[in-house]
Amino acid sequence: MNDQRLAHEEFPILGQAYFMGGRASTSVKRVLSQAEVDGETIRRVSVACYEAEMNVVLHARSGYISLDVYPDRVVLGILDQGPGIEDIELAMTPGWSSATEEARALGFGAGMGLPNIQDQADDMEIESTVGEGVRLLLTFHRGGRQDG
Repeated sequence: MNDQRLAHEEFPILGQAYFMGGRASTSVKRVLSQAEVDGETIRRVSVACYEAEMNVVLHARSGYISLDVYPDRVVLGILDQGPGIEDIELAMTPGWSSATEEARALGFGAGMGLPNIQDQADDMEIESTVGEGVRLLLTFHRGGRQDG
């Protein structure tokens, strides 16, 4: 792995601010384009980033996205302050959702956020402390997926 960091940015996320949902993801996409990351990697990072950002908007009080770009990979860290996830295995089940009725009325809460994130990332680590929040660390290999 090449540990020469080409870019580092952090983007705040405000919980329950539905009207701002997607702004951090758009900023991430801009930074990746400026860093000349390939289009397929940008697409995968953008999809996962938006899903993670909206999870923070829907469930937490606040959070942020940390973006690190390296020659061989992109790393996203998402940290939120919120209720946390009681059962991560259950939350990873496609279709399972803990979204509020308000979020569902806005078209969110299909229960595909975490499964979609996992599908896009080459590596996903998730930690949660109930009553404190969630920490998500995602790695995307540049130039295509790598097995192993």
